Amino acid sequence: MGFGRIATLTIFITGLLAATPAQAADEALVFKPASQWALDYGEDYCRLSRSFSADSNTLALAFERIQPGPTMRLVLVGKGLRTYRSADELGWNFTPGQGERKTRYARAEMADGNDYFNLGPVTIAPIAASAPGAPPIPPPYDREAEQAAAKALSGLQIAGGLVAPVEIDTGSLGAPVAALQACADDLAKTWGLDPARMGKGSTPAVPDGGGIGWLPQGTVPFGDFSKLTAGSNQVRLMVDDSGRPTDCKIHWATLDAAVNEKICSTLLDKAHFAPAKDPGGKAMPGLWIGSPLMLGPPFPGGRRGR
Repeated sequence: MGFGRIATLTIFITGLLAATPAQAADEALVFKPASQWALDYGEDYCRLSRSFSADSNTLALAFERIQPGPTMRLVLVGKGLRTYRSADELGWNFTPGQGERKTRYARAEMADGNDYFNLGPVTIAPIAASAPGAPPIPPPYDREAEQAAAKALSGLQIAGGLVAPVEIDTGSLGAPVAALQACADDLAKTWGLDPARMGKGSTPAVPDGGGIGWLPQGTVPFGDFSKLTAGSNQVRLMVDDSGRPTDCKIHWATLDAAVNEKICSTLLDKAHFAPAKDPGGKAMPGLWIGSPLMLGPPFPGGRRGR
């Protein structure tokens, strides 16, 4: 099973999904490997995927990464995930030994009729959330620590929000995650960055003043906010060693092209960063990736966009 074209472009919030109970709530549907891991070196992304099967159901699992760093999108395509109508998030965890995480997700219908679930940005090891009202701080990136954590993991479990829980027997994630790291490092090199300076002890480019208000209210129409769920339409700004953005690209675009063009032109004109620094504290070229809502006006009550 591959990750083909998405036929339904509108991404549906989970509360709109329906499910037909067909299994006892305490009986897990266990997916076993049906293929080897495959790594897609995309022009501006890395995708690690593998197919799994359970009874007559087939499911593809993918980790997608667009920079050297600890976060990646978790995507599932196929059949076998049946959500409750009232579910607005999924409860899931890597196994063994990890507690449940909860995340809002997006769903679409593929051209071949399969369901597409995007659980958004995840990390191999859970990270602490930012304080309410505070700008998100990228977690530190330690390749060796991530590989060590991945080596101890061998599965994925999804229970919260589903009619019946699902378990995916991935096998050890150590070697697959190491391959994903290598792909992301190669991607950074194509952008003129040095991944060897972007690991443990380095600091990423950070928006001066948190970037609040760089994108005026209305840049992203209010009705399009739902299109930004689950890590979609990520803005990538290349930042030089003085903190000025030099290039802007959009990953996993879900907004109209004209809106994204306005986002990029505005940020290239207004944005300024504390530059990235290598482990020795020397300024270096870097990048910033995040949702455009993070760079707009604050939400009522001081909340920031996700």
